[in-house]
Amino acid sequence: MGKTFKLGKLFGIQFGLHFSWFIIFILITASLVHPDYSDWFSWFTAISTSLLLFASVVAHELAHSLVGRANGIPVKSITLFIFGGVAQMTREAARPGAELKMAVAGPASSLIIGAFFSLLWLLLSDIMPGPIAVMLLGLAVINIGLALFNLVPGFPLDGGRVFRSILWYTTGNYIRSSRIAIRLGQGIGYLLMLGGIAIIFLRPFGFTWFDGIWIAFIGWFLASIASISYRQINRQEELHSFTTPEAEAPHSSGSLPSGNDINQLN
Repeated sequence: MGKTFKLGKLFGIQFGLHFSWFIIFILITASLVHPDYSDWFSWFTAISTSLLLFASVVAHELAHSLVGRANGIPVKSITLFIFGGVAQMTREAARPGAELKMAVAGPASSLIIGAFFSLLWLLLSDIMPGPIAVMLLGLAVINIGLALFNLVPGFPLDGGRVFRSILWYTTGNYIRSSRIAIRLGQGIGYLLMLGGIAIIFLRPFGFTWFDGIWIAFIGWFLASIASISYRQINRQEELHSFTTPEAEAPHSSGSLPSGNDINQLN
């Protein structure tokens, strides 16, 4: 992913910050503090909200990683970047049940975190300062929204992995199931791009041009990752179809890609 700052290890998993994380951290903090730039308390709540938001993303990725590791899927690292987090796995799940458990773990953790902040807001909103109450409500909404968005059934989103695991279990064909889930992910990415462009020009429901750019950018990212994954699946099928010793030798030495280094993205 390019330049990454290592933060240390948790549960034996290396954590890092990609340089693009600082961009989104600044943008989110600035949008939260606007227009009270001279108020120190606004800066405090804005920075706290941003940090808690990314802590929630870490918890989401950590849930994926720990469940994956418990099901025999080694996790090398977790990196925060502009779109959230990515857990780098050394290989894919060997069974549909393992992939299903790993995929569901992330959204489940986000829902639990969202419910926790919702409960805090319900119990404390009347006795806490207004900005803190708004922060708690915002974190609740964002975490629940993160869980629901990730359950959209298109790869590489968690919902796409859930969808693939169900197809895989039903058909017994990993390659075919992957292609279907990936194509659906590409379609969702293109729809987000079109929706973002429409928002830039029409600005419906109170959306701003910046919202449109951001949605289109997310759509482009999802479509791009899905396209890369599709090429990896095709290479994987080609490598598995080799039967002669001459063809198998480079594969066993690691000089050809295995197609299994598809990252968990959220």
